[in-house]
Amino acid sequence: MEENKNVIEQKTNGEVGRKRRRKHRGGHGGQSQNAQQSQQNGQAQQGQKPQVQQNQQHQKQQKPQQGKGVQPQQQAQQQQGGKKKNKQQNSQQKPQQQPQQKQQQVQQQGKQNQNQGNKGGNKEENRKDTYLYTLDGNLYVNLTNKCSNGCDFCVRNERSSYYGNYLWLRNGDPTVEKVIAAANGFGDLKRFKEVVFCGFGEPTYKVAEMVALCDFFHGKGLKTRLNTNGQGNLINKRDIVPDLKDKIDFVNISLNASCVEKYQPICRSQFGEAGFTGLIEFAKLCRKNGVDCRFSIVDCIGEEEVEACKRLAESVKIPLYVRKYITDS
Repeated sequence: MEENKNVIEQKTNGEVGRKRRRKHRGGHGGQSQNAQQSQQNGQAQQGQKPQVQQNQQHQKQQKPQQGKGVQPQQQAQQQQGGKKKNKQQNSQQKPQQQPQQKQQQVQQQGKQNQNQGNKGGNKEENRKDTYLYTLDGNLYVNLTNKCSNGCDFCVRNERSSYYGNYLWLRNGDPTVEKVIAAANGFGDLKRFKEVVFCGFGEPTYKVAEMVALCDFFHGKGLKTRLNTNGQGNLINKRDIVPDLKDKIDFVNISLNASCVEKYQPICRSQFGEAGFTGLIEFAKLCRKNGVDCRFSIVDCIGEEEVEACKRLAESVKIPLYVRKYITDS
């Protein structure tokens, strides 16, 4: 830039010098005042021209500084490339979710659904916890919200209520006395086909309460059924099957998959692979102790997997029930 400036100044000074020499050579008769003024104005304009060009050159120098010496198109490309690079780095650095982490996420989703169910205004805030609810002619008992699994397909992950029944327990697990008091509010209990221990949690967390309630409902002439994930022995760290004998009339064990490799990714037991092997062992112990039981699966797992589950059930001599997946409640 300085080199161009010097050239312009030299050229200007040379022109002015030639004009001055012309004036001296032709000055025998002299020039009029107007001619002299015109010449002075021309010289002044010529003297300003380098300054204008200098300002233009200075602006050109400042413009690239906004992009730190990078043209706008190059700068945009660099920014875009930087974003892609950061995205790739984040993708490479993102760790794969472990089964326990996914289980915590599923359970957290359940808590969010529980909170959504509590945002219904004063009417919802003042509602009582649901310990008993009716469905398909049966009386269901909701003993706890604890569960050792974090199943992807669990209905409590999708909604805060089940067939209009709010099963999230905000005031803790119910006592035997509270469940009996709720049952007495249903009038004649003989109108129900059976009592099912099944809610928004795994009932075997409350074995003692469940056994005591079986005595109550048997006294009312009702049959009892347990819907379980089959991990009760792992949960209680002992064999609970003898406690269930002559108390639970029928045990339904959710099988969900034909092998541990397929079970754990979708059910995510807190016991890891032992969750699946534990439920198989639980079923065997029920059969051995004379407790009527069966496996159950949903038909949405595919025909090939259904057939694999049938073969597994036959190998351990446990009946298998294939039911339709509940899509709307």
